[in-house]
Amino acid sequence: MAGLLRSGLTLHTSLTLLYEQASRKDALTLKALLEGVEGGEPLSMLLHRHKFHPMVPAMTLVGEESGNLVHAFNRLGEHFRHQYEWKQKIVNSLVYPAVVAIVTVLVTIFVLYGILPRFETMYLNLGFFLPTETQTLFEFTSKLRILLPWILIFLCFLASVLFFMRRVVRSRFPKAGAMVFAIPGIRKIWRMWISYRLADSIAVMTSSGVPLLQALDTCERTARFSLEQKVIRRIKEQIFLGDTFTKALQAQHWIDPLLVHAVHAAEASGDLAGVCGFASKELEGDLQRMLQRLVQLVEPTIIVGLGVLVGFIVFAVVMPMMQMVQSI
Repeated sequence: MAGLLRSGLTLHTSLTLLYEQASRKDALTLKALLEGVEGGEPLSMLLHRHKFHPMVPAMTLVGEESGNLVHAFNRLGEHFRHQYEWKQKIVNSLVYPAVVAIVTVLVTIFVLYGILPRFETMYLNLGFFLPTETQTLFEFTSKLRILLPWILIFLCFLASVLFFMRRVVRSRFPKAGAMVFAIPGIRKIWRMWISYRLADSIAVMTSSGVPLLQALDTCERTARFSLEQKVIRRIKEQIFLGDTFTKALQAQHWIDPLLVHAVHAAEASGDLAGVCGFASKELEGDLQRMLQRLVQLVEPTIIVGLGVLVGFIVFAVVMPMMQMVQSI
């Protein structure tokens, strides 16, 4: 949209071109927007009615009032493209650990059901006395073979229930999420994450002319967790009571000190968008480095765990063979 408007096309013509090139699903929405614009309705109101991301109608409204829709759509495009790239980085960094974990589970199931029962049957038929390690391994794996299908069924059922009832769980049991985020390592990551999201959203919206309170209201509506919504709501309430943005952030222990100091400097310089943009980049870099360290820690942990498991199984299975050879 920003590129079309920048090239000199009107809003109606730009929407028409997007409608002609859109997929069937997007074409219905674009057709409704096009009809609304033809009827004289503001684009921001139409975007809000059709449940677009709250940041889109907010910045579109500012663009309509200032007469600079190009800048508003350009900033929105950059923001959502950056968010997509950030998600892709997270997914790509987790692909290898996920593959290693899946291979570990498959190898364990293959050994559990394909190899160990054969050795157990062979040793029982020979009537040879088994070492304590081997007996423990066979007893444990025989019970695990019986319980494993039921465990997998229960985990799948639990995951399905949590997925379909996640909104109910978040609304009725908000403290459960807070307990998870209170864990020291997760707490630090969460504090940086909410500070990054807040700084990035405020930088994008205030650079286009969105008022601070309206930007905070949009951040609250786009929050992904109830605890995040609660933090932003408290910041808004303190600003309504007359506190500065800096004091409102300082009162929240979930806000990273970097963002607090950045906003304090912005209140002195008057460049809130630029300073919040700087803070969001710094917090994003910290999050990426922390994620890389976490992935680097998980990968060898899984590999070492798999090696210990396989080594113990091999030791417990081979030991009776060694005793048999020595007794000959």
